[in-house]
Amino acid sequence: MKYLVFLYFFFLYSCSNRDKSIVAEVNGYEISASELSRLTTQETFDLLNTAYEIKLKALDDLIKHKLIEQEAAAVGKTFNVFLDDYVKEMINGKEDSLLMMFGSVDERVLHSRERLSKVSSGSIEGNISLRNDIRAAVIQHLADSLYNKADIKRYLYPPKQPQCVISDLNVRYRGNLNAATTFIVASDFDCKRCVDFEKTLKQIYSEYKDKVRFGFINFADEPTLASLSCEAAVKYNKFWEFHDAIFEHEALVDSAFVFDTASRLGLDVEEYKQELLSAVNYDRVNHTINKLMERGLFATPTIIINDRLIYITNSYEELTRLLKQELEL
Repeated sequence: MKYLVFLYFFFLYSCSNRDKSIVAEVNGYEISASELSRLTTQETFDLLNTAYEIKLKALDDLIKHKLIEQEAAAVGKTFNVFLDDYVKEMINGKEDSLLMMFGSVDERVLHSRERLSKVSSGSIEGNISLRNDIRAAVIQHLADSLYNKADIKRYLYPPKQPQCVISDLNVRYRGNLNAATTFIVASDFDCKRCVDFEKTLKQIYSEYKDKVRFGFINFADEPTLASLSCEAAVKYNKFWEFHDAIFEHEALVDSAFVFDTASRLGLDVEEYKQELLSAVNYDRVNHTINKLMERGLFATPTIIINDRLIYITNSYEELTRLLKQELEL
C-alpha cells in the first residue's frame, strides 16, 4: 500500500483582491485550487466519509436520547428521574442475572463485563464499578429496545462520490466487455490489503461477470517485476493469467516464478523476457502510475465504479449493494 503525504488547505474568505482560485505562486507560476483538488480527491472524500460516520453515530445516540425522553414524558417524569427509577426497578437485587444477560448481548457490553471480572472483588472500587457498569448496560438495553421498535426516518446522507475518470489509462478488462457498468480496481501486487481484497473481488467477479465490465490498473509505488511481467503478457493475450497467478502466489514474485509462469502458459520465454525488460514496457507502467497520482489516487486498493470513487471498503455486502444500484439505473 502506498500513502503520499498531502497538505490539506482550508480557504478563508478575506478582503483581498487576490483571485480565490489561486492557492500558491512558485517563481511566478500559479497553482490553482482545481489542481490541488484533483491531487487530493480521494483523501478529501475519505475525510468526508469519516465525518459522515461520526455524524451518523452521533445522530443514532441523539435519537435514542429522544426516545427515552418520550418515554419519560409519557409517564410525567423528567429524563433523569425516569432513568433512575427504571434502573432501580430493573436491578433490584438482580446484579448477577443482569451480568449474565448483558454479558452476552454484544461487544458494546462485553467489554464492561471483562473489566468487572477484574475489579468486582468486594472492594469499594469494585462495587462502584459494578453498579456503574450494570446501570450503563441497563440503559443501553432500554435505548436499543426503543430504537429497534421506533419509526425512524433519517435525512442525513453520505457525501456524493467524486468523479474519478481513469478509463483512458492502461486499464485491463474482463467480464462482460460490453456492459454499461464498470468496476475498476487500482491495485498493487505487493500490497497485503490488495492480496486480501482479491478474495472478495473473486467472489464479486464470479457473481457479476456476465453483467459488469471488471477492470484492473496497476498502482505500485514504482514499476515492479510483478507489474512489468503482467504488462509484458498483454502482447501475448495472457495478462489475466499472469494477474491471477501472481495474486495466488504466496511467496516472493521473483524472476524464476515469472519465467516459470511464462513457460507454463506456452510463451517463448526469451522473447517474453525481452518484452518484459523493454523500455517501452517500463515507460507504459510508469506513465500509468504517475497519471493515477495526478488524478488524486493515493492508496491501494482503490475502487472506481462507473467513474465514481468508492470509499475504501473490502466489504462484499457494501460493494455488491453499490453494484446493484448501478445495474438498476
